[in-house]
Amino acid sequence: MLNWIGKLFGDRTAVEAQRSNPALKAAVAESAQIYSALPLSALIDAARRAELARTIYLEINTICNALDPVSACREALAMTMLRFAPLQVVMVPPRPAPDPFGLRDRSGISGDLRSEIVRLCAVDDVLRSETFQETESGEFDDLVAVIERIYWETRWLMDTLNATRKALGDMPEGEDWYDDFLYASCVSCEHRLRWSLELPPALPGDDAKQQAEACSVFTDIVLSGSRDPLAEWRDYVASLGVAPAARHA
Repeated sequence: MLNWIGKLFGDRTAVEAQRSNPALKAAVAESAQIYSALPLSALIDAARRAELARTIYLEINTICNALDPVSACREALAMTMLRFAPLQVVMVPPRPAPDPFGLRDRSGISGDLRSEIVRLCAVDDVLRSETFQETESGEFDDLVAVIERIYWETRWLMDTLNATRKALGDMPEGEDWYDDFLYASCVSCEHRLRWSLELPPALPGDDAKQQAEACSVFTDIVLSGSRDPLAEWRDYVASLGVAPAARHA
C-alpha cells in the first residue's frame, strides 16, 4: 500500500506525513496486510484498487491528525458500520452451506436474508443506495455480485479503521469490544431488515424487539467515548432486565 500511496499522490507528501505519525504508519502497514488477505483482487481492477487505497489513506490520515484522533476514529467506525452491517447480514449464507463469517450460529443471525436480496434492495435505503448505481437489472445474480464486491470493499475500510483504532491505543484493559460491536450491529440490522419484509424475528423469545433495541444502543455507547464500551453495554442490558442476544446460540 505504501507504493500505491506514493504513486497516487505523486510526491513524498503522504510518505513524510506517515513517517511523522506512528499511528498512521502502523495503520497504513496493517491496511496493506488486510487487503492482501481479502479476495478483492479478483473483484476489482488496479484503477479501482488505487481509488480505494487513496480514499482509505485520506480517511485514516484525517483521523490520525485530528485534534481528538480516538473520537474521530470511533465516529468513522460507527458511521461505516451503519453501511457495513446490512451488507454483512445478507452475505451470510443459508444452511447447510458453511458460514465463513462465523455469525450464523449466533443468536439473531439467520442466513435467511441472502435469498431476499431482491426484495431488500427494493425496500431498504442502505442496500438500495449501495446498488442502484451499479446495476439496473434488479436480478438476483446481478445484485449478489454487486453486493459481494461492495461488501469486500467496505470490509477493507472497516478492518483498516479497526486497525487504526488499535494503533491509536483505543483498547480497554480487559476484553476488547470491536467483535461484539460488529455482532450487535448485525443483530440489530437483521431484526430491522426482517421487520421491513414482514418476516418473523430471528431473535428468540417474546422480547425480540427489546433485544434488538438493546443491541442498537452499542453504537451510542461507542460514540459516547466510553473507555470500555463492552462493559458499559453489558451493564446497560442488565439494567433493562432484557436478555441480550447471546454471542453464541
